[in-house]
Amino acid sequence: MLTILLKFNDKVLKTIETDKDVVSIGRNVNNDIQIDNLSVSKNHAKITRDKDSYRVEDLNSTNGTYLNEKMVSKAELKHKDVLTVGKHTLEILMDKLYAIDTSREQVNDTMMLTTEKHKEMLKKQQKLKK
Repeated sequence: MLTILLKFNDKVLKTIETDKDVVSIGRNVNNDIQIDNLSVSKNHAKITRDKDSYRVEDLNSTNGTYLNEKMVSKAELKHKDVLTVGKHTLEILMDKLYAIDTSREQVNDTMMLTTEKHKEMLKKQQKLKK
């Protein structure tokens, strides 16, 4: 599953979750992600899924599509990439199937224990206290 955070001035306007193979972006109301701003072309860009990866493609927009502040015509997307379309940004968040993030940030995350594991650990803890 792909999650896209549509932002303006770092404020999240909309969260889009999709399993679609093609996600269209533009000012036209027929786009999957419609951005009502004159700096955005009617059909600005699209995100496509190819097996286990996603790619962005600019559709000859007037102001271009930027990936992590670099203008691109086509590029592969990674977890936490930021697309800039006109004055808006789209933060790309990918399901674990598509992105394995081994950065330090993930190491600090709390791990959720399954019920069985948690019960085992509690039993061991109680035995040690006796």
